[in-house]
Parts: sequence; C-alpha cells; structure tokens
Amino acid sequence: MSYSKNAKAYADSCESYDRERIKEIVFDHFDKIISEQYKDFDFDGKKVALKPNLLAKRNPDAGITTHPYFVRAAAEYFLNKGAKVVICDSPGGVYNTASISGIYNVCMMKQAADESGAELNFDMGHTEMSNKDGEVSKSFSVINPLASADFIVNLCRLKTHALCNMSAAVKNMYGSIPGLMKAEQHARFPAQKDFSRYLVDLCCAVSPSISVIDAVIAMEGNGPAGGTPKKVGLVLSGANPFVLDLCASGIMGFEIDEVLTVKNAVSRGLCPENREDVDVVGEDIKKYTSPFKRPDSSAGGLIKQMPKLFGGRLRKWLEPRPVIKKKKCVGCGECAKCCPRETIDIVDKKAVIKYDKCIKCYCCQELCPMKAVEIKRNPFMNF
Repeated sequence: MSYSKNAKAYADSCESYDRERIKEIVFDHFDKIISEQYKDFDFDGKKVALKPNLLAKRNPDAGITTHPYFVRAAAEYFLNKGAKVVICDSPGGVYNTASISGIYNVCMMKQAADESGAELNFDMGHTEMSNKDGEVSKSFSVINPLASADFIVNLCRLKTHALCNMSAAVKNMYGSIPGLMKAEQHARFPAQKDFSRYLVDLCCAVSPSISVIDAVIAMEGNGPAGGTPKKVGLVLSGANPFVLDLCASGIMGFEIDEVLTVKNAVSRGLCPENREDVDVVGEDIKKYTSPFKRPDSSAGGLIKQMPKLFGGRLRKWLEPRPVIKKKKCVGCGECAKCCPRETIDIVDKKAVIKYDKCIKCYCCQELCPMKAVEIKRNPFMNF
C-alpha cells in the first residue's frame, strides 16, 4: 500500500495501564482510522495480524514489550467485525516454537489470546515480499502470518534504541524478519544510515494498515531492553507509521535529523517535513514532550557519518563500543548467537568481544538477558 503523508494521527491521554481505558482508546482510534482510510474494507472472514513488540522474554512491566492490554483490545475489535485474528512476532534470537511459546507466556500474549479469542502464531515459515521502490533493498523474507495477512496492525512500545536512537512504529516492523535472519541484515547494512534506509524499505514492503504507539510507559536511556521506564501517559495511532514516528520523535526531544528512519521518511515524502504540519486529532502532543535520556551509544550515529579519514580508523576508534560486564555475564551465549559478524566467543563462561570485526550494531546489548553489556564512549566524546 502507499501511505498518504497527510494521514492524521490520533492522540489520547492514558495515565496507566487500565484495561477499560485502553480498550476505549483503541476502539475509538480504530473507528476513526477505518472510517477515514478503510471504510470500504469488509473484515468478515479476513485475516488480521497483530504485530506487537516481543523483543525478549520479559514481563510487560519492564517497559520492553507491548502491553498485552493493547493486543487484547485490538483482537477484540477485529473479532467483533468477523475477522480471524492472529498475534505474531519474530523476537530477537532463535525463532522456533519452543522459544516463541516461552515469550508468549512471559509477555502475557497467551493471556491476551485466551481472553480475546485470538490465535497465537506457531507457523515458523517465511515468504519473500518485495518493494520495487526500495532504496537499499527490494526483497525481504517476512514471517508467514504477516506475509499472508489481509490487514496488519502494528502495536509497538515507545523506546530509545542504541543503534537507531528511537524504536517506535517503523522499527517495530523489523520483527517481520525471521529470527537470526535479522543478524544477516545488520551484517549486510553495518552503517547506521543504510540500516535505517533498510528499515524504511521493509516497513513499506510489509505495509502495516494501522499502527499504535504505546507511550503510556515508555523507555529512555539504553533502550530497547536495558533502559529505564519513563511515564509519558499517551497513546498515538494512525494509518501512516512514518507520520506517527515523526510525532513520537518530537515527544522524545529528538531533532528530525537524529532519527535516521524519520529523516529518510521525510526525504522520500512519506511524512511531512515539519511536525507542525501533522493533523493530530485529540490531545496536544506538545504537552507530552519531555526530552528522553539518550542511549550511551547515541554519539555513534554522528560519528558513523564522519568521512573515512585515515582509512576509517579514526571513526572506528571514536565510536562507542559494547563492553562485557564480567560480574553480570553468566556465559549464556545469547550475545554470540545474535552477533551479525560472529565476533563474540564464550571463554571460561564469559563473553569475549573481538573488536576488530565488531560493527557496533549493539545487538548484544539489546538481547542480553542479564544486562551484562554496556556501551562505553570514547573519553574524547564525553563533552
């Protein structure tokens, strides 16, 4: 589908994870979006895929994954319209029935499915999808429930992100790529600029029909998994994920150029050039703006745009890098499994990074269950 850069965004206050309040907001936003964008769409018998952020096996209270009340409300809405609803995601790490079952349980997706009547996806296959207008990639391996869906609802949590600065509607669609194939894409696009363009290409290929940003409790600092919960008290929804990300980045205090997925979306005409040009229905989102603490790696994005002086050695030396905190590391090997360049070994039950091959994607920090990976800046960048 093609997105209108003039699509509206819908904003409502939500002070806490109150199930009835979230249902009220979701139903109201969906009614308005469907009336505006999909009024002729017949949902009866159609397959609706709900795509939450299930990054890892963490309780929703940690602020890492999409809260189950949003998933339950979205499921109930479309089941009421006669649709077949499936909850699906490909989290970080290995993608198989055993791993996804554990994630569904801990992230409370099983409860959301049981209470609403939706199905949980256990089809671990993938399908090739294309985007003929992709800037850096025109072909994508996408998990089957999303590739075969008639309608996709993108349900994400607002977070900072070590590599991309922000994780919201567009970044959440990276969960369309199966398991460890994500590592292949990091290796394919090691530069932050190119990886951000890839994320925009992917989002356009999969084309979520409605996106919802859970910013009731967001995350700041070393997101998407190692940061600190931050209350925002807001829900944002819309048909255009790029418009929502433009708004969300402003709420977090980012300039447009600091979030390269947003910058790229602006350059492609997928959203307005200025946040003031977005038609936001409901709350004045400026009231919710509060600068988020940046990831420790945030200087890396700027450094990666530097010219390759001295063969790129200066830039590589200045970039923030992941460091293993030995006292916390238990040698589980999750970081080694997800590393795109296979730069991590487990030696004497501790992770060891070979920095000569490290591309600074920070997947190790993102997926470490023990928070044993920190990002250290070069002391010359601490200003």
